[in-house]
Amino acid sequence: MKRIVTALLLLLPITLLAAAGKFGAPLGDSPKVALADLVKDPAAWSGKTVKIEGVVSAVCQGSGCWMTLKSGDQSVRVTFKNYGFFVPIDSAGATAVMEGVFNVKTISEATAKHYAEETKGGKPDAIKGDQKELSLVASGVELARPGR
Repeated sequence: MKRIVTALLLLLPITLLAAAGKFGAPLGDSPKVALADLVKDPAAWSGKTVKIEGVVSAVCQGSGCWMTLKSGDQSVRVTFKNYGFFVPIDSAGATAVMEGVFNVKTISEATAKHYAEETKGGKPDAIKGDQKELSLVASGVELARPGR
């Protein structure tokens, strides 16, 4: 029993830090834009390279190949440039700072349902028709857990 407790205590810091770190390219000097401003006027930022910060609301549970940040009832889906890196699948709740190209696009119903299937608690059956998506293709991401 003592060995089990010791092993758990040794693994605890690794578990707490699992969704922290730097992924992809180092962040550059792109203009920092508030997430609320992106979702309020997405057309003004479409096609531009920006730096944003927010709390990760969902992550692909298959491989960490995308994540979402929420602002009110709007979310921004983040993918990673050339699928060159992924984030830990336990990143939900972490604070993320990232840099990349922001876009507004339309995704098919099938793609939207696929994303919902990869989301913990997703509801693919609730999706009807093509969906407008706010997206960022990140070249670099920095994740931190609250209080770190």
